Amino acid sequence: MKPGPPSAELSADQRREIAAWFEENSARLPEPVRLFLALHQRYLAAAGDIHKPFDSTWRELRRALGITPSSEKRPSGAALAGLPPDEGGAGAKSPREKLEEQHQRGQRLDVWHDELSKRHRNQAKRLEERLANMPQDPDAPEISEETPVEEIPLTEEQKAESAARGKAFADRTVLGQGPDPALQSVKETLMPSGAALAVEEQVHLAVTLPEDLANAKVVKQMVEPRVRYDFAVTVTRLELEVEKKVVVDEDGERHVLSASTLEYGPPGYSVTWSALATLAVLVGQFALPLNRLGTMLSTGIKRFTAGALGRLLHYVAERLVPIYLHLATQLCNAEILAGDDTSCRVLEVAGYFRKAKPGQKEKPPWADYQTPAAAESSLRRCEELKKARVRRREDGDRGAKPTPDEKPSLGVLIGRRLPFESPRRNGDGTKQSMNTTVVSGRSVANDPTSLIVFYRSHLGGCGNLFESLLEGRDPKARNVTLQGDLSSTNFVASPELLKRRQITYVGCSAHARRPFANYEHEDPVNCAYMLHLFLGLAMHEDRLDVVGRNAENVTAVRGNDSRRIWNEILELATMMAKKWSQATKLGTGARYIIKNFDKLTAYLDDPRLECTNNLRERMLRTEKLIEGSSMFRQSLEGRFVLDVVRTVLQTAVAAGVPVHEYLISVLRQSPEDVARNPGLFTPRAWGVANAIAAALAAPEP
Repeated sequence: MKPGPPSAELSADQRREIAAWFEENSARLPEPVRLFLALHQRYLAAAGDIHKPFDSTWRELRRALGITPSSEKRPSGAALAGLPPDEGGAGAKSPREKLEEQHQRGQRLDVWHDELSKRHRNQAKRLEERLANMPQDPDAPEISEETPVEEIPLTEEQKAESAARGKAFADRTVLGQGPDPALQSVKETLMPSGAALAVEEQVHLAVTLPEDLANAKVVKQMVEPRVRYDFAVTVTRLELEVEKKVVVDEDGERHVLSASTLEYGPPGYSVTWSALATLAVLVGQFALPLNRLGTMLSTGIKRFTAGALGRLLHYVAERLVPIYLHLATQLCNAEILAGDDTSCRVLEVAGYFRKAKPGQKEKPPWADYQTPAAAESSLRRCEELKKARVRRREDGDRGAKPTPDEKPSLGVLIGRRLPFESPRRNGDGTKQSMNTTVVSGRSVANDPTSLIVFYRSHLGGCGNLFESLLEGRDPKARNVTLQGDLSSTNFVASPELLKRRQITYVGCSAHARRPFANYEHEDPVNCAYMLHLFLGLAMHEDRLDVVGRNAENVTAVRGNDSRRIWNEILELATMMAKKWSQATKLGTGARYIIKNFDKLTAYLDDPRLECTNNLRERMLRTEKLIEGSSMFRQSLEGRFVLDVVRTVLQTAVAAGVPVHEYLISVLRQSPEDVARNPGLFTPRAWGVANAIAAALAAPEP
């Protein structure tokens, strides 16, 4: 099909002529045609610049045809994205000068936000009146959907009110006696800076005189420092000359003694402790696919395969699993638990359900740890097989060697403590949805370094993991706070637990904000107003972080400034719920706020609580990387490896310990010692012990 001739540009007179024709003939047109052409009247009849009315028509036309451009199918974005930049001056400042500068910036931001909120409110109300055909004040300025919010005038009284609110907000942020470490916000999701091994070298570069200046006299000599950074991925081959001695004891019996290689790596493996720690960090923290990692590390003298690297990482997880289970025990008694989950793909699970037939009795791949009772039974079977082999060896059977059946899998070891398969709440069998859940909480309420970040892949959701943890909770610790996105799958449903525990649910403001960001194009005026209000809430939390949180300033800011904004959010949501039906995304979002308002605002009364659940969501972002690179989706055992490694690493990041050094130290320990006393080897306990040892070793002043 050949393209048609280029369209000629319509003049202003031609556009008005088309608009006049439509006005004259619209009554005789079929209704679909009349409705379609009516959308174009706004820009056809406009005088001057037609870009704004045309853009409005374009949005309404897309909406009428059910079209959402791919450019608008965007993530919800950061709540603070619209905040004005910091205009503070550079240069060294004293702590007091910095505090005063932040106080002034907080005041400016709050005034800016409050004035803009008033303009948004005026625009939304005027448009609501127009839609309702309410009489308008003839002296009021004309406000439409295209009117820039910044151009909507405010009265002097409104400006004075905003100025007073800004000063009061800034004053509240500096209340109290300075930052309280117990209220410190946790934002780090990956290894902090300084995790890479840094080597410093000094090289002296001498001046070489050219031939024509060979006999010149040096009258002055100086050194100009310059810096170059080099980084490379290296594979080092260590050749260990292991000495062996054959000795004969007093009874004439010969013994072969060999030097220990434990200093360099685990027995039976051709890698060092440092290599194992590096592998765990690259895979567990940065989601580097094993096949790419193997290709990158392979050289002419050594080839690494994805399977070999996977077996090495499995060994690391086996060594860390006692610490993983101990962290779960500590997490049980946290006063505040926050969690989230996301779906994950495991081919072993998907294949079973795809081939399963109604009424079949074939055991699933996870039958050995389907429930804690099944895991206990499997563990006893492994122990009996091991004992039987030992007895055969004692009876002289030299062929009785260890078999894989004697060794319990990670699924069995973890399944004794945490159920893998959860029942459906309607009683119709068990769940079939595979999810990775992350739950975090402090083992010591007032110590942010005690934060535990716990991963668990299972057939169930966040609510099921909450229930598993609460089952192991101290009976005296009756009260517990759970934070999540308020989905029904995140709630505790066990009647027995609900009798024994007093549960307070806290929502996530980011989850409440998201629909208005994703579907802003459907209602630009009200959504922009709603997003601006959520920006104010995020600004309050950001200001508290900058100045330093303590119970007094957090309670004051949230109880006054944040609560006022939440009341505006509720008012706007109520208005939008009348405009948008429950079948629409915006209608659902507005009703979510109205229904869960008490849970969404519960954080206002407790300075320990976060206003969002963003940390847990960030902790799950690597799942998308894993899904894209097909890593650890072949088997359940691979998923459990990833759960164990990520839990220990991320908890080490929260504890502020050097992750690589910590891993090497723990892996060097005797497996029996770690299994016997895992509480001594958690990241926080290791950090405390090292700090005490360093203090004792330091010379006296």
